[in-house]
Amino acid sequence: MAWGFRNRLLLGVGVAVGISALAQLGLGYWVLLRAAEATVQRELLVFAQSLYQALDFTGALPALKPEGYSLLLPFSKGRARVTREGRIYLSYGGPFPVPSPLGEHRAERGWMTQAWALPQGYALEVALPAPSLGYALGASLLALPLALALALGITFLLLKGLLRPLGELARATEVLSQERFPELVPVPTGEDELATLARSFNRMVEAVRAFLERERTFTRHAAHELRTPVAALRSQLEALERGLVSQEQALPRLKAQVSRLEGLLRDLLALARGEMTRERVGLKALLEELGREWPGLVLKLETEGRVWGPPDLLRQVVANLLTNAFRHGSPPVEVGLREEGEWLVLSVRDHGPGVPEARVPALGSPFHKGPSSSGSGLGLALVRHTVERLGGRVQWGNAHPGWQVVLWLPKEVP
Repeated sequence: MAWGFRNRLLLGVGVAVGISALAQLGLGYWVLLRAAEATVQRELLVFAQSLYQALDFTGALPALKPEGYSLLLPFSKGRARVTREGRIYLSYGGPFPVPSPLGEHRAERGWMTQAWALPQGYALEVALPAPSLGYALGASLLALPLALALALGITFLLLKGLLRPLGELARATEVLSQERFPELVPVPTGEDELATLARSFNRMVEAVRAFLERERTFTRHAAHELRTPVAALRSQLEALERGLVSQEQALPRLKAQVSRLEGLLRDLLALARGEMTRERVGLKALLEELGREWPGLVLKLETEGRVWGPPDLLRQVVANLLTNAFRHGSPPVEVGLREEGEWLVLSVRDHGPGVPEARVPALGSPFHKGPSSSGSGLGLALVRHTVERLGGRVQWGNAHPGWQVVLWLPKEVP
C-alpha cells in the first residue's frame, strides 16, 4: 500500500505523540516514586521516634510501656524489632522483612527499612511498606490510547486545512505542466509560508503567461517579416528562370534582398539573445570609427566613455540610431558623449521633421514602423532591449527640430 504525504505525516505525528506520552509517563512515574519514597523515609523516622518513646529500658530487658501501643497505632502496617548482637529482644508487627545496616535505609522486597543504635548496645530497626504506584501507572497506560487518538484527530483536522492550499497548488502545477494556464490559486490570509508560496506561484504563472505571449507575438511577427524578403527572392529567381530579367538585372536585386534578410536575422537573434558577453568598451573610439563610415556626422565627445558590454551589440545599437537618423531625419546628425555622475550619456540627434506625437508611445516595440519605412521595425527595439539589459535606460522624443535619442549607460557592471 502506497503511503501518501497525509498518511506519512499522521503516522509521524502519532509516533511523536506516543513517544512523548511514554516519556512523560515514565518521567512522571519516576518523580512520583521518588516523592513517595521520601515520604516513607520521613514516616520511618517518625515511626522510630514513636517506638523509642514507647520503649522501657529500665528493666532487665527492653519492653513496651503500657501506653506504648497507643503511640504505635498510626503504624499498624509497620514492623519493628529491638536486637543486640543478633538476638531479637522485642518484635512489633510481625516478622521483620530485611535487616538494614545501622544508620542506613534500604528498599527491598516491597519494604523500606532503617536501623538506629540505642543505649546499652541495642539496635532499633523499623520497616514500612514501600510505595506502590502500579495503579497510577496502569491508569496512565489506559489514558495513553485516548491521548493518542485525540492528538491524531486534532492533527488530521489541522492537516485538512493546511494541505488544502498545497493541493490547489499541485493541481495548478499539473495544469501548467500541460502548457495550459490555470486559474490563480487563492492566497491564504496572513504572511506565513503558505501565503508566500501561493503569491510566488501566482506571480510565476503571470510571468510565464506573459513570456509565452511575447514569444508567440514575436514568432508571429518574425514569420511575417521574414516572409516578405523570402517572397521577393523567390519572385526574382522565378523571373530569372523564365528569362524575364537578365542576370545583370537580377543579381543586384537578389543581393539586396539577401542583405535585407541577413540584417533582419541578425537583429532578431540579437533581440532574442539570452546571454551577453561583456568587455570593457570605449565608446569614444567606437563613435570615432563609425564617424569615418558616416560622412556628415558631427561628434561632440567629452569623455573616453568606457562601459562594460558586448562590443558587437553596442556597435549595432549605435549603428541603428545612426541609420534611423540619416534615413528618417536630415543632417546634421549630432552625436554627443558625456559623463553625469555614475552614468555615461550618449545622445544622437538629427534635424529632420521628427516623429508624429501619436506614434511616439509605440516606438521601441518589435516590428513597429512607419507606413513609409523600409526597415524591419526592430532597430529601436534592439536599442531599448540592449540598454536595459546593461542596466541603463533610454529616452527619445522630438527635439524641435529633429529627433533625439539619449542613452544612459552605467560606467560599472550593475
